[in-house]
Amino acid sequence: MNQKEFTDYIIPKIIDRFPQFKDFCTDKSNDIIDINYESTNRKLIFWLTTQDREITLGFTHDNKSDWHIHFTQYTEDVPDEQLESIIEFIKNLLYDEKIIVHSNISGYWVAEDKIDEIIKENEENEIIEFFIWSEL
Repeated sequence: MNQKEFTDYIIPKIIDRFPQFKDFCTDKSNDIIDINYESTNRKLIFWLTTQDREITLGFTHDNKSDWHIHFTQYTEDVPDEQLESIIEFIKNLLYDEKIIVHSNISGYWVAEDKIDEIIKENEENEIIEFFIWSEL
């Protein structure tokens, strides 16, 4: 599957599930589409790209990129179960079922650890805050 086929397969399925993304798509060179979706209070941007024939999700704030995660395809076909896990991840994030962590040192990321583990691992003078999408 080339880049155009990959993007043409992924983006309609993402838009179908999250129609609010439709107006936030940007066509890039080489058949790549980026989605930059700003939080309600404009503190954070959730982004998605189809670059390199993979789906990458992440956060940006204050014009710098923080956390991101790659969903790489290792076969020629796009596995629908992987797409479903991506859709489930986005749904859980946007519908406040995932905790978003902010560190004054590291920026924003999605919590995969328990809150007490995150607090225990923080650096000296690091301020850790916890949010859900609708608060940002």
